Parts: sequence; C-alpha cells; structure tokens
Amino acid sequence: MTVTFSAARQAKLLDLDDERMLIERWQKRRDSAALETLVLSHARMAFQFAHRLGKDRTEQEELVSEGLLALVRAADMFDLKHEVRFSTYARWWVKNGAMKALSSLRAVVEVPAGARAGMPWPKTQTLEEEDLQRAGMAQLNPEEQLIEKSSHDAMRSRVASSIAGLDPIDREVVLCRSMKSPPEDIAALAGRLGFTVEKLRQLERRAMMRLRYGLVAGGAQASWVE
Repeated sequence: MTVTFSAARQAKLLDLDDERMLIERWQKRRDSAALETLVLSHARMAFQFAHRLGKDRTEQEELVSEGLLALVRAADMFDLKHEVRFSTYARWWVKNGAMKALSSLRAVVEVPAGARAGMPWPKTQTLEEEDLQRAGMAQLNPEEQLIEKSSHDAMRSRVASSIAGLDPIDREVVLCRSMKSPPEDIAALAGRLGFTVEKLRQLERRAMMRLRYGLVAGGAQASWVE
C-alpha cells in the first residue's frame, strides 16, 4: 500500500463506530482492506510528523513510511475494551516511530569500504537451512515440523509478494542489497542505477521501510519484521 499526501489529505475521517469496526476486522480476521482504510484515514498524522521532523524530502519519505508502519502497530495493539479514539492512541505510536527512525537515520555509522572489503562472508546457507536451524526443527516431532515449515513458507510468500509490490527502483535495491549473498557493492549499484552512494543509502533505508509496511499490511505480525 502506497499512501500519497494527497490521498491522506482527502481520506474520509472515520466516526467512532466505523473505526472500531475496522480495528475489529483487522485484529480478528486480518482483513487487509479494513487495515488500509484505517491507516489511510489516519495517514495525515504520519505526514505531519514527517514534515515537522524531516530535513529534506528523502528523509521525510522515510519518516512517513515509518509512521505508516506505526499506525499498523497501533491497530495491532489497540484494546477495544477502552472507549478511546484510535487517533489519540495512535498518535504516540506515530510520534515514537518517527523519532526512533530519525535517530537511526542521523546516527548511521558506515563501515569504511576498505575494511568492509576485507571482511569474510559467512558460509552461504539456503533459506530453508537457516529457517530449520533457527527454529530448532530437530527438536520437533513430524507434525510440529510440518506446522513450522508451513509458517516459514507463508512468510516467504509474503516477502515475495511485498517485494513485487515495490516500485522498480526500490525492488532492485532490496533484491541487490538484501537478497543476494554477498550483497552487491553499494558503490557499484549506485553507479549502475545513476545515483550517488549517499542517495542510494537513503533509497535503501526507504525501500526497507516500505517492505516492512507491505509485510505487515499483508498479514505478517509486526514482530516478525522488526
């Protein structure tokens, strides 16, 4: 889901009953259409914090992406037992998410290229081997192994779908920098795509934020993509 400032500004404001109905549909049925309607209706909040805190357009785009993801987390965590408006609850999540993202963006310390070139890459494993080791599959019985493998297969499918939904530049950056082992050298990729290295770093961070949002909006638990 890509949200523009124009779409956020024109989105219909929800009344209490509508927003609670959408939250319930998302929490109980993982209804992505309900989530999109809820997020779009409150997306102007993400843009407000991004424009207030971001120093340039690229930084603001990254903060908007993080703000939208924060709205998804708020939808996950909202307690329908309490009679409070979603906007009041979500505001803390959006502000906190934007502040953390801003701190991360401005505190990036890059490893010198010479040092990075000398770092050995670990032995390449397939995704399935990594998943099986991480989950401790050897300790599970056959039925539990099947359930565990199905869960990882579903996550792989969501990742592929979310990557396919990115725009061409974001998709190329994610595939070359996060899906290859070893990843393509950032200077080489920047030259191939016609960007400066610093610009490509900004695009990479933005692309990963968009991918995380796509995963959560597609039904993945927020904790899976932290």
